Amino acid sequence: MLQPIKGSYYRKFQPQSYKENDNKAKNAITSYLESNGHNILDTEEDFSFDIKSEKKGGKYFSEVEMKNQWKGDWNPKWKEIRIPYRKYRLINKYKNVEGDNTYCNFYVIRGDCKQAWRIKDFQLTKECAKEIWLTNARRYEHFFHIPYTEAELVEIK
Repeated sequence: MLQPIKGSYYRKFQPQSYKENDNKAKNAITSYLESNGHNILDTEEDFSFDIKSEKKGGKYFSEVEMKNQWKGDWNPKWKEIRIPYRKYRLINKYKNVEGDNTYCNFYVIRGDCKQAWRIKDFQLTKECAKEIWLTNARRYEHFFHIPYTEAELVEIK
């Protein structure tokens, strides 16, 4: 199980950002999942996974996040995809229900919702968690750093 990082900063909930992005992200990935044969079970806010679905007997837990800075093709200068470390709680929650035919995916979605990176739960490890300086926020924060070459780029219709 992943543990909190002592002394680390965790961004406070931002209601305006949530209002602008949550439904947009959920709708994009719900559409993607349905077009790939998923039956959507739940998208209600319960401070757990954003989307719960099933496909061919498998249970899927999906977490979505907008990356509004991403416009057009992925900028190859961005060598990695960063997922806030605070999501470790979801990874731990998933590990408690993990079993045969259960899957957990994190989606980082382009601002126009036409593409997303899919990252699988096992890729988010303590070893890939690093602290970075956020210039616009003028503080450090921990993120999982996943090389984009190790993620799957998916097209959203």
